[in-house]
Amino acid sequence: MSVDRSWTVDRTAGWLGVAFLLTLLGSEAALTLPDESAAAGAVASFYAEHRTAIIVLQVVGFVSCALLALFAWRLRALDRRVCVAGLVLAVAALAPGLVTLILAVVADPAQPDLAETYNRLEPRGDDALFLGIVVFAVAVALVRSPVWLRVIAAVVAIGCGLRLVLEAIGQPRGAVDSLAPIGFLVLVAALTFLSFRGRRPSTSA
Repeated sequence: MSVDRSWTVDRTAGWLGVAFLLTLLGSEAALTLPDESAAAGAVASFYAEHRTAIIVLQVVGFVSCALLALFAWRLRALDRRVCVAGLVLAVAALAPGLVTLILAVVADPAQPDLAETYNRLEPRGDDALFLGIVVFAVAVALVRSPVWLRVIAAVVAIGCGLRLVLEAIGQPRGAVDSLAPIGFLVLVAALTFLSFRGRRPSTSA
């Protein structure tokens, strides 16, 4: 007989999860940035025009990374692997914001080449983020927890892994590009829900 580890109620973790989701959505939804294929002049002009707003949004994004790290730290009582993977993810999540922040600072329509160089680095920052999500989702999938949570974690790991593969081989990412981050938000929301609700240990053969 083996006993599942109980998921005790941790409202602090729950509120950290809520705060992370709100700040992340706020920082990502407020402004749509040019993609990596945009012309150098258009990129430099956009970042120069919206410099202040972009810098503020990146700072909010960094706050969301800190909240994610605190949320992951609270999960150490459940499983240390999930905690460590969450901390790794929080660090990896800084990469896209750092590239965007630097781009906003150096953007100059009169000399757009530097802005173009950093704009082409944006996908590498995203790759670091999604690799971190894969590590975190796999760690959650391996924890003794409700089946539905492990299914969500497995789907997120597969979806983000597929996105990385498509990016690496230069194929269109299509719907995966949108579904992968949504899946991650669903996973964090599920972990947040369990932090508020808790779960009694169950015995299985």
